[in-house]
Amino acid sequence: MKKFILILCMLALAAGVNGMENMFRNGVLHFDYKAEDLAPTEKAARKQLEKELDALVAIPDEKRTFENTVLGYERAFEHYSNALGMSGFLAEVSTDKNFRDTASALQMEVSQHMVDIATRRDVYRAIKAYADTKPTLEPDQARLLKDMMIGFKNSGMELNDTDLETFKKLHKEKAQYVIQFDKNVQEYKDYLDVSEEELSGMGADYISKLQKTQDGKYRVTLDYPDYIPFMQNADSDEARKQLEFKYNRRGGPENVQLLEKTITLRRQIAHLLGYKTHAALKLENRMAKNPDNVFSFLRDLEKRLKPMAKEEDKKLIAYKNEKKASKSRTLLPYENAYWATKYKKENLDVDPEKIKEYFPSDRVINGMLDLFGNLFGISFEPASIPVWHPDVKAFKIINKSDGALVAYFYMDLYPREGKYKHAACFDLVAGQEKEDGTWQIPFVAIVANVNKPSADTPSLLKHNEVTTLFHEFGHVLHNALTKARYSAQAGTAVSWDFVETPSQMLERWAWNPDVLKKISKHYKTGEPLPDEMLAKMIAAKNFLAGGAYLRQNFFAQYDMTLHTAPKTLDTTKTYFDMTKKIRRLPLTKNTYPQASFGHIMGGYDAGYYGYLWSEVIAQDFFSQFEKQGIFNTDLGLKFRREILEKGGTEEETDMVQNFLGRKEDIGPFLKAIGLGDKK
Repeated sequence: MKKFILILCMLALAAGVNGMENMFRNGVLHFDYKAEDLAPTEKAARKQLEKELDALVAIPDEKRTFENTVLGYERAFEHYSNALGMSGFLAEVSTDKNFRDTASALQMEVSQHMVDIATRRDVYRAIKAYADTKPTLEPDQARLLKDMMIGFKNSGMELNDTDLETFKKLHKEKAQYVIQFDKNVQEYKDYLDVSEEELSGMGADYISKLQKTQDGKYRVTLDYPDYIPFMQNADSDEARKQLEFKYNRRGGPENVQLLEKTITLRRQIAHLLGYKTHAALKLENRMAKNPDNVFSFLRDLEKRLKPMAKEEDKKLIAYKNEKKASKSRTLLPYENAYWATKYKKENLDVDPEKIKEYFPSDRVINGMLDLFGNLFGISFEPASIPVWHPDVKAFKIINKSDGALVAYFYMDLYPREGKYKHAACFDLVAGQEKEDGTWQIPFVAIVANVNKPSADTPSLLKHNEVTTLFHEFGHVLHNALTKARYSAQAGTAVSWDFVETPSQMLERWAWNPDVLKKISKHYKTGEPLPDEMLAKMIAAKNFLAGGAYLRQNFFAQYDMTLHTAPKTLDTTKTYFDMTKKIRRLPLTKNTYPQASFGHIMGGYDAGYYGYLWSEVIAQDFFSQFEKQGIFNTDLGLKFRREILEKGGTEEETDMVQNFLGRKEDIGPFLKAIGLGDKK
């Protein structure tokens, strides 16, 4: 989420970042935008943006300062997004399809205009003129200017006029594809209507939430709360087979074409800028530095994980064969989750459906807030502020030491038509020092898709949904607790291979027995998670971990392979071939899972490895809490001070060194996943 200049321009409407004036009413955000107002508002804002950039260019070089030139540039774009407000965010969460369509169409148009604005040579020359004076700056200011100049370089500012026009044309085309790909996934509709018999294995609460069809069947959608439990528990092989086939065709053939066209454009852009590959361009300013380091990291980890995954697969195949009296030599795509779930229930006595009865979402959320509030010196209060949907809850984050308001955050947990399909944190307004010297309070949102309450049961979370909630809350705190002066360095505006570190570290608390006791409460009996069930959960923590991490490793290598190849690959064939080589399990014919792999279209291109890279660091961080106490407030406040508050103001390697007192070590990660103390 590092907001380099071109990225900031291109995504201003998409994310609604950093708007601070027109989006506010009485000091808080509002969400009552009208579709018909979007285009004229954006047009006026763009005109004002160009006026401010003209004024910046007109400043005599000898009178340039950090304030009027570097911050002048930053603030011009902030003023632009002020006018757009929350409209881009609402394109992801609004119930109004007309609004979503209008916002998406405008987003497409804006992306075209912003390529032109972000590649103005006169603006670049003005800022370069200031940079060439080699001004004496404070460390965060120097880093901001350095990153800005890298952003300009990667915006084509060092190209000749002919190549710059080509660069702009390619970027405009690419922006269209990225937006359309996301829209195709978000609005993709398919489902499987199943009979009552085909729901064998599913719980009553699951069935009660399914839509009933006119012919008496039950509609299972491709949304996570429908799809995942069905694949884990439905006894019907045929029903699971049909649903898995539909699921892995999301996005449609159009998205396969869009992905391959985008990869081609990325490679062409990289070559124009003087990079061998798109991955080389993306990694230059990240912790990993270059593709060779990434491949070395991933292949080393693959080598360690394969024996572990192979043994897991053998055990699961043998179990399936025993139960079915078959002689299968593999697990088919629609079988893996089902037999894994059954094995856990029978051999490890771990039943996710029974466990979730102890995790009503309200109990989990309150426990999570209490846990991390104490650890990081903050408290939480319900906030009576405008929200975008009745299901959304809003909170104030208060500093315990002085009672000051630190941030606002929202939770939008339940699925609905047209809503963002996954779980994510949106930094709606970045914390930063405003132009008048006062501090801008951050506004942050968690958007997820967990089960809604029914007439008989509250919203119940599976344990993996609990860990997802803890994960996203890590992003919330990273954004909420920032003390970076400049929005381009605030919160999660860090290197892409470090951005997941705080969130992955917070996941670790969702596995601690003391924490699980505190956040659990059976929705009927009120009892916490029983000791025996808890012990079995912890014992099964690394069940199939080798395969799960190998799957992540595959995604990362697939991403890097696509973005380092000398020509555009057949993404479907490559997906199937690499799955066979790395994961060694078959895929369903005539599917194209990459058509819904939004990460490599929407920001994690040549960056998916960052999940594993940052998890190694996250586990090393958490190992300090394991040694010194997982509720150790002194260590929690140190983490807040050295990591969460700093955002992108320092080099990530320096922040790691400052917190650990040394470089990161892979040992704690290997130990945590069941590979002992091997290094």
